[in-house]
Order: sequence, then structure tokens, then C-alpha cells
Amino acid sequence: MQRNPVSAPSRGRRLVARMGGWLVAGAAVTAVADDAASRRFEEIAGDAARAVGSFRPVGEASLDAAASNLRSALVPLDALLGRSKSGADWRTYLDWPALEGQASSGQAADPRVLRDLEKKLGSPEMGLDMPQFVRVRKAVTKYAELADAARGDGAKQFSDRLDKLSSALLTASASGQAEALAPVAPILERLVESGQAPGVVAAIRGANSRPNIHLEVAEDLLAPAVNRPVDQVQPVDDVVLGTRIRGTGHTTGNVRLDFVPSGEKAVFDIILGATNISHTRGTQGPVTVNSRGVTAIDARRRIFLDEFNVAAAPVEASADTNSTVTGLGINARIGKRLIRRIATKKIAESKAQAESIAEGKARDRIRTQFGEQTEPAVAQMRDQFQQKVRGPLQARGLYPESFHMHTTDRHLRIVARKSLAGQLAAFSSPPAANADNIITAQIHESAVNNILEDKLGGKVVTQDDVARIAKEQNLKMPDSLGSDPDAEQKTWAITFAKYRPVTVAASESRVKVTVRGDKFVSGDRSFPGMDIAAVYAVGQGPKGPVLIREGNVQINPAGFKSGDRKLTMAETSLRRILQKRFDKVFKDAIEIEPLPLQGELASVGPLPMNQLQSRKDGWLVAGWRKGPAGGGVPTEVVLSERFVDSAADTGKAMFRRVAAKVAERINTAAE
Repeated sequence: MQRNPVSAPSRGRRLVARMGGWLVAGAAVTAVADDAASRRFEEIAGDAARAVGSFRPVGEASLDAAASNLRSALVPLDALLGRSKSGADWRTYLDWPALEGQASSGQAADPRVLRDLEKKLGSPEMGLDMPQFVRVRKAVTKYAELADAARGDGAKQFSDRLDKLSSALLTASASGQAEALAPVAPILERLVESGQAPGVVAAIRGANSRPNIHLEVAEDLLAPAVNRPVDQVQPVDDVVLGTRIRGTGHTTGNVRLDFVPSGEKAVFDIILGATNISHTRGTQGPVTVNSRGVTAIDARRRIFLDEFNVAAAPVEASADTNSTVTGLGINARIGKRLIRRIATKKIAESKAQAESIAEGKARDRIRTQFGEQTEPAVAQMRDQFQQKVRGPLQARGLYPESFHMHTTDRHLRIVARKSLAGQLAAFSSPPAANADNIITAQIHESAVNNILEDKLGGKVVTQDDVARIAKEQNLKMPDSLGSDPDAEQKTWAITFAKYRPVTVAASESRVKVTVRGDKFVSGDRSFPGMDIAAVYAVGQGPKGPVLIREGNVQINPAGFKSGDRKLTMAETSLRRILQKRFDKVFKDAIEIEPLPLQGELASVGPLPMNQLQSRKDGWLVAGWRKGPAGGGVPTEVVLSERFVDSAADTGKAMFRRVAAKVAERINTAAE
């Protein structure tokens, strides 16, 4: 059945026509970067091939250390099993005497026994994903690697691994595809565990250690949360040079947000620029002076943001006053002319001093007032960052291993790398963003895949788990994940593969999503693992970018290639069950809805998607532009509690609405 309503050639022409500007601008840079990465991969592939003869047998001290590590890992697991009703069954399943025996063997470890234990600990049994089991499994694996290197077939394993590394690197060099590096990370982990080829390991990780998350937010997006007019009328009651001054002052101007270029951290100013025009009357003795004062006011509060905190500098303020006498009244029966002449002379003599005093008082008043009104906003931004961004991401294990923020005069930029010790990051720079994007997210497939591997690898997820999460987040349970006996969609469970359980693989204008399960349960029936994959083309629909599924959802046993063999009856049955469900999970077409904004930023949104791009080196780029509303400026007085709320919303928007929103969506997919 034809699923694509737009032919590939016409869709491609429209996409190129719409996005041709940045494609042309970035083509030369991308070609240079691709060529550099290709050459580097070829060099490392050659190093790996030459390192085949560098195998080093493991020393006795390393085996003793691995045995000690296993003994330490068994302590918390032993305590857990001692408290559990099923502890005895787990000890039988794991062959606990063999575990304790190997932990005590040290240099006499048996590689064969350790590999059997590793297999049991790595099986898709519910409960083995608990931290106590995982720690023991990792300790057993490391011990087995060292035992093989010491007296097993470590030399052959080493040679085979380097051959596979070299082959994967050459494939990546020739194709330029990040997906070609999929076999690399687990091989590197095994080499590290056995202490082999450290130079090759370091070179590969170094070539794949670039940041894999780039977020860019335009000043134009956040400015409406702060930018406001100032229009205030306030009474004046003061004493200047011994004279009581009364009247009114009218302050007009605006408060605005201004990004400050900084490569060290994100810096922006909240700036007040205003003019106060006062009409006052001062009386001393028989003389009454009416005057008009014009004071130019400038104040700014500098805000600093880094990966740890939100901080603010003291308010800087200045005032420049120019006064003019508009009337001089003499309340005396005699000597008016003399009094007027003396008063006029005194006013002229004291004018500079009076203006200086007025400027100082205005400066102090504005500094205090601006500081008092911005301090709660800074404190709220600080709390929001810790409670809504840094804290939750750390608690969920999603906080990047490398995180840096900086600003240009127009953009806030966040550059991060999400990759654990055994994972790879990006090997190239991201594509350019459209010039009119107000938000740009450049995410390398490695960031998504690394997070999902950490969150889902080896985990068992049931239909009840999904229903519970949906209820907790006040969301509707997706129909595609519910039960439907008439459609043979019974209660389900999936045990995800430990390595690459769910992956995104980018290519030119294509995205492939793959779910790898070690075990499936439908109703009361259990099935072996399957890989489920869907390929989406990046197209252009009437409302903007759209993802269009190409063909049917692909469901096959792990490593299966068409023509190798026939599927078993159990595999055919499972494929039929999964096909019905995942045809609904992976929809034919996914339209990208405009991004809604809340609070003070609602006037800017919703934001239509302006750019959607996938590239073969693994980069995915999404960009949003301003909505038709255009972001009007609210007509409210700014020096009030409303200003505090606005500045606070700026902080929430800067973090929760951009960086955290992307992380939350990834985490939702992971859960």
C-alpha cells in the first residue's frame, strides 16, 4: 500500500527549496569536517590493525584486584537476598557457591565458570536490572575478561576485537554514517576491562568526544518576558539645601533584556532606561521657587548563569539632572525687587550643587528600588534552576557529563556532552541553524541513544508501568499501548536489550527508530527477542515539517537477514502480534505541532517549526521561529510586583522551557 502522499522527488524539491539557504551555506564546512573525520577514522583503523600483535597477558595483581572487587559487589547482593522471600531461589539460579568460589579464587579464576555466571546475570529475567545485581554482573564481566587474558583465549578475542574495530572504523570512514560505529563502544569497554590496547581506545574515544547537544535560544524569545514600558507618577517630598521641595514626578521609559557576549558563562543585563520630569515648588522665607527638573535615569542588573548556579551583580545606576526655574514668587510687602534679585543670584549659584544632590538621591533611590525589585526574581530563577533543571536531571541520571553555557549579543547557547565512560559522543560539528530560528536544538543521535541505553538497557517494562506513568503525569494512556482482545492485543511486557535498547539512526533526510527486545510477553505467552524498526522521511506538509513513514514497520529476530533462513512458527506468531501493535505506535505520518509557550512568553508563541533536518553523521536539527503573534509588549507599569514575576518567568523560560523541555521529552520516551 502506498503510504506516502507526496512523492519522494517532489518532497525533496520542496524541502530543498525551503531550506536551500543553509544547505548551501553549510555545504563547504560540512565537507571539510566529514573529510577530517574520515581521515581520522582511517588512521585509527590502521593503528588498530597494527596493534593486533600487542596483546599483553594479565598479571597476578590484576586478577587479585578483580576478585576483591567481586567480593565487595557480593556483599550488598547477599544482604538483599537475605531479606527477600525469593532469595533462596535467586541463589540457586545464580549458582551462589560458584560465585563465592570464584570471588575467592584470585589468580586461580576459571574463565569458563565466570562466563557462565556472566550469562546468567545478563539474562532477561525480571529483577536482574536491580543495582545490586548489575554491580555483581559488571564485576564478573571484568573478572572474566582478565581471566581470559591471563589463561584463556584472550589473545584470540583481542585479535578478533581489533579486527571488528578496524572494520567498523573503515565503514564509518567510507560512509560518513554515525550508525556504522554501533559495534565500537562495547568492544572498547571489553578492551578497557582486560587492560588491552589503551592507545587505540584513547584515540577512538578522543575522535568521538565532541559535544552532542547544542541548544540556542534567541534574545528575541526571552525579551518579551522582561521588556516593558515604564510610566509612573509619584509625589515628590524632599529637602534640598535646607529647602522643602514638594510636587510630582513623572517617570517614563522602559525596562529591557540585553544579552552580553561572554564565552565563560551566560550573561545578560536587565536594563532600565527612563526619564523623570518633575514639577516642584520650594519655599524658603518669602521666596517660592517653581521648577521643572529633567533627570535621565539609567540602571542595570547583570545576571550570570553557569552549570552550577544563577548569580547577580549589584545594581549599577546613574542619573543626570537638569533643572529650570519656571516661576519665582515673593511674598513680601516691601523690597520685592531686591529679594528677587538676591534670590535669582542664590538660585544660580546653588543650581549645580542642587542638581548634584538631586542626581545623587535619584541614583541611590533607583539603585535601591531596582535591586529590591530584581532580587526576588534572581532568587526565584536560582531556585527554579536547582529544583526544575539541575536537580531533576541529576536525580534521573540525565545531567550531561559536560555542560557549558555562554552568550553572544543575540543568543544564549548551551553546549553539552551526554556520554558515560563506556559510550561515544559526536565525531563532527552540527549543521548550521536557520538564521530566523528563535530556538534551535541540535541533537546528535549519540546523545539520545546514550540516554536511552542508560535508562532502558536490560530493563523490563510492562503495560502496567506505562499506565502508571501516564496516570502520574495526568496523560491519557495511548491506545496503541493498551489492550484490545479483539485485535489480539493482550497485556504486554518487554525486556529491553542491554546494549542499544532503543536507538535513533540519522541519515540524509531520514530517521530510523529501532526497538530491541530480548524478550516479549503477550498475555500468558512468552516470546524470544525481536528488533522492531521504522524509517521516517523528513518532508514538508501544509503546516510545516512532517515525518512520513516509509513502508511497513520492520520486525525481525536480532541479526536476521532476509534469505538467511525461514522464521520459526513462534517468530512468525510474534511478528504478527507485534506488527498490529507497532503499526499503531509508529504512525504513518507525524505532523510537528507548533511549540506552545506559557506565562509571559505566551505572546511570542506558539512557535511553528522552521527547520527539521537529519544528516548521515548522526545530527538531528530542529528549529522554531516566531509565531504570527509576533510578541507584543504588555502595556503595564514595570516597577512593581509584576516586574518580579516577569523576570522570574525569564529564568524559567531560559532553562525549563528549553533545555529541560528537551531532556524531559527524552526522559518520557525512556520511561
